[in-house]
Amino acid sequence: MIPGLSVYSNPLHISSEGYPTMSQTGAGSAFQEFSQRLIQEFWNFYPTAGSRIGRHEYDGRLPDLSPVSVRRRVDQLGQGMAFLEAAGSGGGNAEDWLSLQLLKLFLKREHFSLTELRPLENNPMRQVGYLNVAGYLQRDYAPMADRLQAATRVLQQVPEFLDTLTTALGDAIGRPVLEMSIEAYSGMARFYRLDLDKAVAASGHGDAPPEFNDAREAAASAIDRFVSGLETRLAKAPADFAIGSKIYSAMLETGEGLDVPLSQVEDLGQRDLERNLEQLAQAAESISPGRSVADVVADVSGSHPTAEGLLPETRDMLEDIRQSLIDLDLITIPSEDRCQVVETPTYMRYAFAAMDTAGALETQATESFYYVTPVEPEWTAVQQEEWLANFNYDTLRIISIHEVYPGHFVHHLHNRYGRDLPLVNGVASSYAFVEGWAHYTEQMMVETEYGAGQPALLLTQLLEALVRNCRYLCSIRMHTQGMSVDDATRFFMDNAYMGELPARREAMRGTFDPGYLSYTLGKLMILKLREDYQREQGSAYSLKEFHDRLLSYGAPPVSLLRKMMLKEPGDSAI
Repeated sequence: MIPGLSVYSNPLHISSEGYPTMSQTGAGSAFQEFSQRLIQEFWNFYPTAGSRIGRHEYDGRLPDLSPVSVRRRVDQLGQGMAFLEAAGSGGGNAEDWLSLQLLKLFLKREHFSLTELRPLENNPMRQVGYLNVAGYLQRDYAPMADRLQAATRVLQQVPEFLDTLTTALGDAIGRPVLEMSIEAYSGMARFYRLDLDKAVAASGHGDAPPEFNDAREAAASAIDRFVSGLETRLAKAPADFAIGSKIYSAMLETGEGLDVPLSQVEDLGQRDLERNLEQLAQAAESISPGRSVADVVADVSGSHPTAEGLLPETRDMLEDIRQSLIDLDLITIPSEDRCQVVETPTYMRYAFAAMDTAGALETQATESFYYVTPVEPEWTAVQQEEWLANFNYDTLRIISIHEVYPGHFVHHLHNRYGRDLPLVNGVASSYAFVEGWAHYTEQMMVETEYGAGQPALLLTQLLEALVRNCRYLCSIRMHTQGMSVDDATRFFMDNAYMGELPARREAMRGTFDPGYLSYTLGKLMILKLREDYQREQGSAYSLKEFHDRLLSYGAPPVSLLRKMMLKEPGDSAI
């Protein structure tokens, strides 16, 4: 299990800035204590992150994002970055070297976000997640009364938090980002008014105390005012939302340690798109010769669970996939833990399915939830059929591979039950590794004996890959080449066989989340690492050993993993 935060104590020599002196950083335990101190500073600034990872002393707090607080944090980050740069390589130990590099990127990424990306000024979508208090009700880590008190404290801080956001907003919020922000914050207000009440009622702990109900209504009203302020900006909002090539490249460098020309990154994604399109046509032809891909996809979608059978069949499917991992010896499953397959909470039902694992440092409520979104009872028969078609058996299997076995849930089990990880390895995760691993497992499973003789499963896997290919290329082109939302929508429709509505939703996501290229980027970097690792290992190579070793480091950027896993890592992760 990842060790908890230990107190920063006396054995170190302390400099005038409060940091250990340079001579001590090579000592493994001293460096790890120093990294714990820097992470504690991070949690002090972002208490929601500390709470969600399982450090419940941070419960009941929202971050202070006022200009004075942000300037103080930027100065703090600058001091930490300067010290780490002066620390050299972190000693001769490979594990300490990795922790040092992770810590450098961790601080650098946050500094870049606050000083260059500046989401407080131009991307309200980046702050809406702070307002989510669902974890206090869902996870039974303390008595419900205590958790409701913590949630109440958060709700009571929402009006002041939103006043701070309003003051911070600039005049250059792109219209698509503004539209998505209005939708997201409006959804959070509905969540406060409707879903929180239902969640308390469903908990079996009686009625919510009056102060909780007063706080959630006051918080919802504050969100209403915030949304009204965003709506007044629509008429004058600029169409441009792009962050530009310089910022985009810095996002990849600080987030993934990837310092290569954007043209090279784009070419990598374009080649993968073309490969997947060619394989999709071949798979469709093998299933039904002479028919269009769209027609074959429609046929595959027709076989799905009933509304009543969706959850129980998903549970059975997970056990089947889990046993296949064991029978085929593809990866170690380090625990008998199972995730709970449950209906998606109402506030999250924009998603078909999602994995909600416990925080890496959680010691009480360690259960994980696999959310599967059911049909709504008020839907017509046609609407229910359309929804269930998205859960056709092959798609449900690919989604479950991504979310559970051997994707996110197995990754979580390795972090929790694998070898002890330094704290920074459990906190400083890479977007491209986390999502790239889960996306990689979809392709990996189809390539093994598990996918043999199942052309419909291959077809579905390729369709999922094409959606991620489109995210990858549209992200780059929307933010660095002037591609419009309309152009991106058409790109998804033409290359991922999507309807116009879901295609537009995908395009709109890219306006506020340029990092959503990370699914394909991470997968391709892992595939390249696997190829190079297999070549170096020769006859000693084992796919299971590769997977186990890959997951043994937490979720670091693949560019750093190459230096840990390869004798000759080369100059580029791509």
